[in-house]
Amino acid sequence: MTIEDAGTKALAVPDQVVRPTGIATVQTEQLIGDISDSLRLLDAVERVRGHAHPLILSLQDAVGIKMPAALVLSAISNGRDTAETVAAQVGTTTGEAELAIEELAGLGLVRTSPKLSVTGMGQARLAQLDGLTVRVLDVITGILGPADAAQLVRLLHTVADGLESAGTTPAPDSDQLFPPALLHN
Repeated sequence: MTIEDAGTKALAVPDQVVRPTGIATVQTEQLIGDISDSLRLLDAVERVRGHAHPLILSLQDAVGIKMPAALVLSAISNGRDTAETVAAQVGTTTGEAELAIEELAGLGLVRTSPKLSVTGMGQARLAQLDGLTVRVLDVITGILGPADAAQLVRLLHTVADGLESAGTTPAPDSDQLFPPALLHN
């Protein structure tokens, strides 16, 4: 039936639906599977983030410093004595490490002279943070078991490193729905 044959009908509808066959079927099913898998992954990440974010905020409130500064404090505690070596351990720029070191020095948590080191108050903050994070990790390990928890940490770092290197992490105040790197890949 053609459109002309249809007369007053607006649209000619075939009598039967033709399903894609061969490679078209495989590609369509794979695409739908990938989208579903991706959406399930994003949903799971969002659910975990929804529970983890309040925990992180609570930890930050309890110790009085944000997580990036806590990582810098930990790096200094582990013997990193220059902004460059701190930045290398933390995975940030030297400039960002210098700013964090200045902030920590202002709070009395680190000494910058004669060499970069953690003060007694800084050690107390690290011990407090360590005790709190051990409790959080106990919950996660209780859910997953030690081997799976270690694997999860490794995988999450791999994902975070990949997203950071691809430049797909929008600024926290950004209202951009899809980062450019995701749209062009």
